[in-house]
Amino acid sequence: MERHPKQLHVRMSEAEIASAKRLARELEMTVSDLLRVLLQLPAEAVRGGGSLVVVDRTTAARISREMTRWGHHYNQAVHALNAIAYYLRSNDMDAPEVMEELARAERTLAGMQPGIESLRKEVSALSGSVIAALGR
Repeated sequence: MERHPKQLHVRMSEAEIASAKRLARELEMTVSDLLRVLLQLPAEAVRGGGSLVVVDRTTAARISREMTRWGHHYNQAVHALNAIAYYLRSNDMDAPEVMEELARAERTLAGMQPGIESLRKEVSALSGSVIAALGR
C-alpha cells in the first residue's frame, strides 16, 4: 500500500516552483514532504492573525545553552543574596562581610549581561525574520 495514496495538484508560477524546489533541496527533503510540513502550520499564522517563528534545531540548541548559562549565573546570584540574608538575620556578619558578599552577587549578575544581550539579539533577529509572505 502506498504511503500517500492521494494527490493534490496546485497551480504555481515558475518562480514559486523554483523557490519550492530550492527550499526542499536545502532542507534535504522532497517538494511533497516540504508541502506536507507547510500544511501543518497553525491556521492563525496563515490567516495573518498571529506571528509564526520557525527555529531550526541548531538555533534552538544555542538558545537553550545560553538560557541554561543565564539560569546558572542567576542561581549563583540568588544563593549569594540568600547567604547575606541568612547571616544578617543571625547577626553573624559585619559590614565588610556584607559588602564583600554584595560585591560578589553584583559581579555574578554583571557576568550575566553578555549572555542576556546575546539572547535578546538572537531572539530579536528570529522574530524579525520573514519566512514567507502569502498574498491575498
